[in-house]
Amino acid sequence: MPLIPRRTPRRAAAFTLIELLVVIAIIAILAAILFPVFAQAREKARQTACLSNMKQIGTAVMMYAQDYDEILPETGWDGPCSSPNPTNGSYVSVGDDFFSGVYAFPLAVQPYTKNLNVLACPSDPDKGGWGKQGSQCYEDQLLQMNVPGATPGMRNTPNALAKTLPLSYAGNYLLSRTYDVGSSRASRGFEKMHALADFQFPANLFYAADVGSQVSGGNAFAGWYIAPGYGNNASGTGRWPKGKRHAEGRNWIFCDGHAKWSKDPAFVVNGAARPQKEITFEYQKRGIYTFPETTDPNVYPAGR
Repeated sequence: MPLIPRRTPRRAAAFTLIELLVVIAIIAILAAILFPVFAQAREKARQTACLSNMKQIGTAVMMYAQDYDEILPETGWDGPCSSPNPTNGSYVSVGDDFFSGVYAFPLAVQPYTKNLNVLACPSDPDKGGWGKQGSQCYEDQLLQMNVPGATPGMRNTPNALAKTLPLSYAGNYLLSRTYDVGSSRASRGFEKMHALADFQFPANLFYAADVGSQVSGGNAFAGWYIAPGYGNNASGTGRWPKGKRHAEGRNWIFCDGHAKWSKDPAFVVNGAARPQKEITFEYQKRGIYTFPETTDPNVYPAGR
């Protein structure tokens, strides 16, 4: 019988160093391409969630107006933070030591939204709209609305107010009659917000928008009131520029209740921060009005 030659066992196949390096390089290139795409997709989802929040708030604002003779919820500081009683003839004292009994819009809409979570944008790292440290007015509103976690004296603890009511949106304070042309804030009476009938173009007039917070001493603060360009600075740390957190723009609520995203203009030109008036007017020319009396996007209202 012929002898059958014994087969030599094959060695297991293995990658060479060059092949491994090529594979690693390909993976690194794919990661560099895909990670930004994943980040953009994640931010787009957050932008959509934020817009959904604002649509719910806008609907609640309209429901509130129907119940209160077409008066919108308060977006000014003076309305809630003023004495409930006359202190000087027919005038009232204004300041953070007072609460008038009229809630600011984030709390005024709660009977309609029944959800405090809609007040926070998922892309906002600070959510400090309600974080005005030391303010009795802010604290009293939380206590009287029975917001979970609110306790007397919490206003003196950094970030306690903001953590109890995370807030990422601020209202257009110029919708309050207190800020009308010729109005004297030093001798404020019991003025209310403008009624819907006062607006010729409610679909263009913004009610609230995304804002950011300024952080000082560990406390984040933005306020529930804003105007376009407010606090603009070259470093981009002001309340308004920090609200530019969705694809180079922000979400808006308008006085007819609808909400939409819009791209922001440049806030810094040649290293210098643009003035608030200039920024406000640029939004107006884009169809986003700030002043109740605006009728022409190309004409800045007199006295403003």
